[in-house]
Amino acid sequence: MRRLPRWAVPLLILLLVAGAAVIARRAGDHHPPVAAPPSRSPAQPPALDTPEPSAGTITTEELGHPLLGVTDGWELFGRGADTVVRIELARGRITRTSVTPPNSSGPVSFVVGRNWAVVRPLDAVPGVVVQDGQPPGRVAGSLGPSGPALPGPDPDHLWAPAPDNAPALNLVGPDGAPTRLSVAVPDTLGGPGGAEPDGTGYLLVHGIGGVYLGKPDGLRRITTGDVLAAGPSRWLTLECDDQHHCTPTVIDRKTGARRALSRLSVGAARALTGLISPDGAIAAVYENEPGGNLRVHLIRLSNGDDRRLDVSLAQYPDVGSMVWSPDSRWLFLAGDGGRLFPIEGATGDVHDLGAQLPRLSHVAIRPV
Repeated sequence: MRRLPRWAVPLLILLLVAGAAVIARRAGDHHPPVAAPPSRSPAQPPALDTPEPSAGTITTEELGHPLLGVTDGWELFGRGADTVVRIELARGRITRTSVTPPNSSGPVSFVVGRNWAVVRPLDAVPGVVVQDGQPPGRVAGSLGPSGPALPGPDPDHLWAPAPDNAPALNLVGPDGAPTRLSVAVPDTLGGPGGAEPDGTGYLLVHGIGGVYLGKPDGLRRITTGDVLAAGPSRWLTLECDDQHHCTPTVIDRKTGARRALSRLSVGAARALTGLISPDGAIAAVYENEPGGNLRVHLIRLSNGDDRRLDVSLAQYPDVGSMVWSPDSRWLFLAGDGGRLFPIEGATGDVHDLGAQLPRLSHVAIRPV
């Protein structure tokens, strides 16, 4: 037999090693799927501070029991720096989808629809859309250039800035495809970046001369003062006279009837517009307290009773750091450090969700 040249021996060894690696990798492709992780203790530990898997990884955890005693089909969503979490409370199931963290340190919008969730930074960096059960994809169309994104009047649409820096927000689908509806938001009122959700799928705009409700048929002034909290059936405003004596006032959105809450004292400096529960009974109001701490107060709108929550929030939360459940029983807060706090609206008591979650900065509800 002819002896191999000395230079060919190392080459032959490399070829044999590479071939073995290819065979092992192909064999691994046929391994059975990994079983779902076991159920965890109902006690809620602190929020995790560990890196999430690479973008696009989807994991599901079956807890085997409802969370917080919820039996209705509405779902809670949360957004962390690199994760979108879907919490099906009645089914006791949690789905985590890893996403690429936005290359931005500014505000981020988080909007949930019928079968999707959109993460849209305010500035001109890529956002993502997460369809149920699918890896995340880049937002496109009108959602592509920049934020914000705000909930629309139905679960199939959301508001996004009009193209070419036009002072308006267009109603679009989660794919960025526009409809024929838009809301003009003049630059003098803060432009699209100064809009917030109004609680019914339209826009709340703070600007010159007061606060305005924005709909496709135009702007309508709500108050010459400030809106402390917004909800589907009521506003909680701060009305001031010519001597700057200010009184919290409840406004019925349907009739326009006003009722002063004279016994209620609310500070003038607020970070964001608060939220009124869907049944119109309780307002969750942000307030900057002495020392710069941001807190949430639960205000009963029937009599002005004020309960301060013992939950610390991030110093500068984005729109979407808290949300009411559709039945008005629960207020969910993304607190300081990223921990999720379920608050019982009637009592202000803090509960444990009964599951371990990553650190969250945004929460949203998907109704039934």
